[in-house]
Amino acid sequence: MARPRAPLKRDPSPRPRAPSQPRPRPLPARLGLEGLAQRVEELEGQLLDLQQELVRSERRVEAMKQIGRVLGSNLELDPLLSEIVSRTTELLEADRSTLFLADRDHRELWSKVLEGRELREIRLPFGKGVAGWVAQHNKPLHIKDAYADKRFNRDVDRRSGYRTRCMLVWPVRGPQPNELLGVVQVLNKLEGNFNATDERLLEAIASEIGVALEVSRLYREAVERSEALERTRRELMLLFETERAISQSDNLRQMLETILDTALATMGVKVGAIHVLDERGIRIETLAARGLNAASLRATSIQLGEGVVGNVVKTGEPVCLNNLSGMQRGRVRARSVVVVPVRARSTGTIGAMELINKKDGGAFTESDVNTLSVVAAQAGRAIAAEQRRKEREQSERLTTIGRMLSGVMHDLRTPMTLISGYTQIMASSDSLQDRSQYAHLVHRQIELLSTMTKDLLAFARGERNVLIRKVYLNRFMEEMKEYLDQEFEGSGVRLVVDMRYKGAARFDESKLRRVFHNIARNAREAMPGGGAFTITVYTEGPELVFTFDDTGTGIPPELADRMFEPFATAGKVGGTGLGLAMVKQIAEEHRGTVAYQSQAKKGTRFIFRIPLEA
Repeated sequence: MARPRAPLKRDPSPRPRAPSQPRPRPLPARLGLEGLAQRVEELEGQLLDLQQELVRSERRVEAMKQIGRVLGSNLELDPLLSEIVSRTTELLEADRSTLFLADRDHRELWSKVLEGRELREIRLPFGKGVAGWVAQHNKPLHIKDAYADKRFNRDVDRRSGYRTRCMLVWPVRGPQPNELLGVVQVLNKLEGNFNATDERLLEAIASEIGVALEVSRLYREAVERSEALERTRRELMLLFETERAISQSDNLRQMLETILDTALATMGVKVGAIHVLDERGIRIETLAARGLNAASLRATSIQLGEGVVGNVVKTGEPVCLNNLSGMQRGRVRARSVVVVPVRARSTGTIGAMELINKKDGGAFTESDVNTLSVVAAQAGRAIAAEQRRKEREQSERLTTIGRMLSGVMHDLRTPMTLISGYTQIMASSDSLQDRSQYAHLVHRQIELLSTMTKDLLAFARGERNVLIRKVYLNRFMEEMKEYLDQEFEGSGVRLVVDMRYKGAARFDESKLRRVFHNIARNAREAMPGGGAFTITVYTEGPELVFTFDDTGTGIPPELADRMFEPFATAGKVGGTGLGLAMVKQIAEEHRGTVAYQSQAKKGTRFIFRIPLEA
């Protein structure tokens, strides 16, 4: 049974009367229902907006939590920055974001952007562009129309094809208010423009980023201290590994490369090389080089007293240079260099050990010089021992040169063939003029035979002499083409001559003929089934350059380290192993160089360089 409702109690105090206002007239019933429906519709729209704002707020809270988790769980800078940028873009419902870090020493902002599949570093001076303005003034910017703001650099959009509408750019500060750590830049709100809520969110994110960057810096400093201790331990291991490489390796170059690899890894260096004085004590050759573009160091030789390496070998004193600009070592741009002498107990300084550019961009120290000097002393003992062994071996092999003349006669085949052909034509010709012309050609071939014989004997005795005179390249190459056509006759080898320089140069014409002959003969033997042999003539700065390209089998691996040494040959019938050694000697006599590039089953290129004006 329901209980009876208590009567409502009325407040006995009189209610204040509202100011007198005209009473609105009641609306007709139909119009009142329409107004009510419209109001309900408006309230439903407002409710939907509130629900959407609630969803956005929840997403923002979750994104802020994720940013906090990222900042707290990752101390490595690159992945940290990438994750921050991604979360910031999502949180502010923007199209893209960029986080620039401040390089206060150079007053630049830098960041890494993705181009294709690679990250590329970009740099922006303080004061340039919107982000640069924020960095210079340490103040945030909210730009609703980028193209209406004179600080905006339109060239960036023009190059990328992107269209920037609005921007929100905030400074990232460190523990001190005026300590700028970077700038975070957000572009193009997906819907509408950025608002005050977005500003507060980006300010909070920038504050979190500042804390994370400071923690990351402290972490890196702790890591660097730990690495310094590890570096000391590795330096001790370097000496042990160097001694082990010397004791276990039978090949000098392999041993020196092992020593260099260990030194580069231990001392944190990009490029290293070991240079040794030649037998005549005039030029310094690079026996081993390791690191980025190290092959370019092997392609050059240095005179005693020339450059940093030449002076260290000459004086026997170490050199340490830092903060260099414009110094090239081969294809390596040197910012810092340390060179120490390599000594042998019996002969003194025999070479130098060189390290180029620390991986961290830092400077070489006195500690580096001392460590490298100990390693160089060990390398010096090994080089001296190898040199003594090679001297004994070469002395023994030179005594057999008389028994190898049958192979050398192979060199004389082409001139003899030409002489035979010319004399047969002379015998069948009744023209005195023709006979005189061919007699002159026979005489030239006999001179060539004589010159080739003298060159061979001079090479065997270690003698050097050149007759430098002015030579017109056009005429010289015509003669060489005629000569090489005969050399390749019946071999299936096609001769191609590319004359990019037809002027004059100064060199020993007979010696250069020997270079062409020796390289062409090797190319023919490398193409037993025929192929193409291309000679290109051009200038490069003050140098005259000849390149010789064949489509043969390439250089055998067992010859790769001793291509230009006497008696270096691999399975050639009648080969003496003197041809390329003579080519190298002729290059050095002209104060030039010779190098090669080779790929198995694709061919070989020889690059012969001499001064244009010897």
